[in-house]
Order: sequence, then structure tokens, then C-alpha cells
Amino acid sequence: MGGIPATFRNGHVELSTPADWPEGTPVTVLPAGATPSSDNVPRPPMTHWPEGFLDDVREGWGNEPFARPAQGEFDEREEW
Repeated sequence: MGGIPATFRNGHVELSTPADWPEGTPVTVLPAGATPSSDNVPRPPMTHWPEGFLDDVREGWGNEPFARPAQGEFDEREEW
């Protein structure tokens, strides 16, 4: 499924040619030459960490020790 040239005029997108896409096909409209960003293009859910990500995080800490202070006691809550 390819793109179709269009023009934005009077608050509407006018396609240059008819679209033969199935009814209900989701579309994203960007000005020509624009780069998609995380603000306007949905991303698929992340299913795994990128390769080497955790190694990079560990290396970022270097030899600095990791200490976690005591968290104290949990509050008791009534049943929901």
C-alpha cells in the first residue's frame, strides 16, 4: 500500500487521486518532508530490551557501589 499525494486546503486534506485502501484503514498525515516523531506516530509496544541495553546501563555505573536503604514497614490497608 503506497502513499498518495495530497494538499491541505481550507482545513481539509484533498487527495490527488482516489485511495483504494480498505474502509477503516488507519492513516498518518504529515507535511511532505517532515520526519515522523514520537509525538505523532504510534509505536508498537516494546517486547524486549534492545540488545546490549542492560550491559550499557551496568557499564554506566562503573565500579560505583549500589546501595539500597531500608524501606521500612508497609502500611496495612483495609480490604478493597
